[in-house]
Amino acid sequence: MIFTKRRSSLVGFIILAVALVGFSAMLLLKSETQRRETRFSEYVQNISGIVRNQLDTNEAVLSGFSAFLQAVDQSDTEAAARYAAAVLSAYPHIYMLEAARAVPIAEQAAFEDLLRRTWRPDFELKDFPSLTQQPAQHQVYLSETWPVLFMYPLLPESSAIYGVRLETVAYLSYALARTHNNQKPVVSPVFSMYEGGNAYILMQSVSRPEQLRENTRPNFFGSTMVSLLLIKTGSLLDAVNYANVDHLVHISAVLKTVAGSESNVFSTEIEQAGFLDRLFLPLLADRVEIRSVSQPMTLLFERQLRLGDVLTAETLIILAVLAGVLVLMSVVLIRHFKAIERAEVEHERSAYLATHDVLTQLPNRYLFADRFDQAFDDWKVKGVKFAVMLIDLDHFKEINDKYGHEIGDEVLRTVANRMLQSTRLCDTVARYGGDEFVILITDLANPDSAELKAARVLETIAQTVVTSAGELSISCSIGVSLCPIHGQSLDTLLKAADQAMYGVKQLGRKGVALTEIRAV
Repeated sequence: MIFTKRRSSLVGFIILAVALVGFSAMLLLKSETQRRETRFSEYVQNISGIVRNQLDTNEAVLSGFSAFLQAVDQSDTEAAARYAAAVLSAYPHIYMLEAARAVPIAEQAAFEDLLRRTWRPDFELKDFPSLTQQPAQHQVYLSETWPVLFMYPLLPESSAIYGVRLETVAYLSYALARTHNNQKPVVSPVFSMYEGGNAYILMQSVSRPEQLRENTRPNFFGSTMVSLLLIKTGSLLDAVNYANVDHLVHISAVLKTVAGSESNVFSTEIEQAGFLDRLFLPLLADRVEIRSVSQPMTLLFERQLRLGDVLTAETLIILAVLAGVLVLMSVVLIRHFKAIERAEVEHERSAYLATHDVLTQLPNRYLFADRFDQAFDDWKVKGVKFAVMLIDLDHFKEINDKYGHEIGDEVLRTVANRMLQSTRLCDTVARYGGDEFVILITDLANPDSAELKAARVLETIAQTVVTSAGELSISCSIGVSLCPIHGQSLDTLLKAADQAMYGVKQLGRKGVALTEIRAV
């Protein structure tokens, strides 16, 4: 029972140690996770700042180009090209600068004829669906047509765009209509360009006083124009990737157009996180709204923490130390408790040897005396009588002399077991020395029952004993004394029982006698 409690305590201590180490490890991992969350927040701010700067740059460039168009001569495309070249060299993320002018519907033919005579003989006004051989889409009908007359840089793959009516481009039609009487820039949805790739256009209305028309010079820049800034979405993605120090962050950008629709600008690709990463570690996410006047954009950030993020070299060293402490603590506790158990076992063994006979495992005279004191206390308190039997084996010396002490020991062990079988659990059978035994019979109802119990012991012992030397006959002589009739001390009762047993010996042995001596 004591061992069970102690082992339960040992298990409890080990569980407590595991819990403390586990709690420390959890705090360590939580601290590392919080550090990663802080870095993620700083990263989001950095990328958002880069995107915001580019959007602000787009507005500034468009504003400058619009101001230039207000001042340039109506046919001076060379000055416009030089200006555009300077801008694009400073801001390489801008793909192209364009300009379109308003031409009244009634003057389309005359305008087309003018540019053929003064600029390009093959010039014509074009509808975008016809150029791309795509079905016509919904467009906003305006009172003017808006052909593209200036582009920089002039790329071979985009030269066919000259003369394209902007209002026939479905994804530009609504944005173009919104530029009327609006000084603020207007953004288009993201679209696939004629020459390939995805882009969006930032446009702004430009107005200037009417100039005298000269039929000998091309009229590229009229009194009502729209300036266009063409931005490839890939350039914005390149800027983000260039500053992206953590390639496990998924970034997506969504542009909100003037029509209220949303267009996906870009989305970074990342390696899929593992199952254990998603199971045990959090998904960091953030949303940033860039409230640009012309290019309102939403940036979405996601970062699934990986085990490699939190299990850094420093963290692994600390976890290894904690694991070592846990193992060492468990080993020390187990050794400590085992040492205590061994000491208790040794103590119990020593206590047992001090109170029991080594040969027969019966109580010795010291334990018998303690049991006698308990029985005597019960008699004084409750009046419960008890008896003392003294048993001496007959002719036991002859067995030792004839067969040896080993055979004698076998006989003694057998006799001890037989006495235990013939008595009750509440009685005490003890070896008093040599071939002498004593029995304490408690809870006696009457004196006669003591002699009956002694007769049963005599009969049990008198059976033959099987030994290594063969079957041997054995008998004993028993003397019985009663408390308080024959005495009230152990010595007195033993002397009385010894005299009764001596009388049996004189009468030929193998018998039971109750002492006749009365206590004084």
